Amino acid sequence: MQDFYDAIKHLAAGQVYAIVAPAGAQYPTLVYTPIDQSNVASLDGPNQLRRSRVQVDAYALTLVACEQLQEQVLAALLVSIKTVADVRMGLTDFDDEAGTYRISVDFTYYR
Repeated sequence: MQDFYDAIKHLAAGQVYAIVAPAGAQYPTLVYTPIDQSNVASLDGPNQLRRSRVQVDAYALTLVACEQLQEQVLAALLVSIKTVADVRMGLTDFDDEAGTYRISVDFTYYR
């Protein structure tokens, strides 16, 4: 997962966290959660290729800022990892209490 973090760590003014953002994190914020990692088997048997799936939650004070942040995540991954195979929009919501929007996206890539 270090390669994933390295690809996006400069986004959201460095407010990029694994699994959960700390209390007091500033917005916009990115939180990435590893979902799955597995070796890929080919017709020749096991090989070094691994498939990884990561959920990225973008939190911001506006929906537009969330959308822009997720676009930046995809652009950064395409530049750094280059093997993004699937992108799935998972969830868009608003937290009334915090006054923040969230967009969740799942990224699948190969390394």
